[in-house]
Amino acid sequence: MSVILRNIQIPLFIKIETGCLRNIRKILDEQHIHFQKPLIISEKHILEMGGNDVVHALNDPATILTNENSLARAKEIIREIREKRNDVLVNIGGGRVLDLGKYIATKAGVNYISIPTSPSNDGISSPVAVLINEEGLTESIPVNMPVGILVDTKMLTSAPIENIRSGVGDLISNMSAIADWRLAYAAGKESMDDFAASIAYSAAQLIYETCRGGKMDLQEETFLQKLVHGLILSGIAMNIAGSSRPCSGSEHKISHAIDLLYPKTSMHGLQVAYGMLLTGMMRGESIEHLIDFFKSVHLPLTHTALGLTDEQMVEVLLRAPETRSERYTIFEQLNLDRKKAIACIEQYNIFISKYV
Repeated sequence: MSVILRNIQIPLFIKIETGCLRNIRKILDEQHIHFQKPLIISEKHILEMGGNDVVHALNDPATILTNENSLARAKEIIREIREKRNDVLVNIGGGRVLDLGKYIATKAGVNYISIPTSPSNDGISSPVAVLINEEGLTESIPVNMPVGILVDTKMLTSAPIENIRSGVGDLISNMSAIADWRLAYAAGKESMDDFAASIAYSAAQLIYETCRGGKMDLQEETFLQKLVHGLILSGIAMNIAGSSRPCSGSEHKISHAIDLLYPKTSMHGLQVAYGMLLTGMMRGESIEHLIDFFKSVHLPLTHTALGLTDEQMVEVLLRAPETRSERYTIFEQLNLDRKKAIACIEQYNIFISKYV
């Protein structure tokens, strides 16, 4: 009998420690990664915060400063890369810069290195880039994995606290996504990749156990190291599964619907965190233990904490299923109409009022 294996695309290196950015050249040499013409994509304030350590370590290569993550801007930079024959991209920044950079690298056919400066979501290593399309709407696009990831934990301590909470919310919501995935598998709607699900769940469990039962200093380096490890593992789980399925279920449909109906309401990770509680109740799960966790890190327990009214939340529930219509979740099982959606919000409000 022949040995049956599968190939998995993962980064060649992951370095998470204080001050690692200035050692990027040494790290690349150790991995036998060599290039002639790097291009750095970042933002001015990011370089001033510590990104210039990378710039100087790479002998001051060409640098593009941008805070726009649109497909139009991406196409401009892709043309520039092809004209100047850059052979590696180094993306330094938050989610917008990382998403823009990995899309550009994939389309230009070059390797890229991710250097996140804000742990706000699992896009650090996920095979998906979220960009603004020509209609002004967000679009999720498959991309390659980074060849490497560098994280200076000292630099992360300067990230806004809401960004860190958003990262915690995005990571813990893996539990909801996997519950929906198992629901879809049990209903015969989708196949299940238990290996990918195990990695994604373990990543969420890591942060759950770290925060449960006490007040955490979310800007302390040891905590941020664990958070980033979890977010990176989530990205790897998605790559193993070949989609975002291990980390995206009904709670993400809620966030997508909020973005469509009420743009810029809140951060993605905060929206999926709230969505996790609501859809957990919809699946008939016990969510009391999650409420304690949410309180310990100040995640939103209600849609009003996000800035949404009951009426708006009803519209979100009605729109949510169509945001990823191919993905079977509790929404598809319940098949909500307006009357059921109103009842769902009322039921949740009564339940959560005991804890707010």
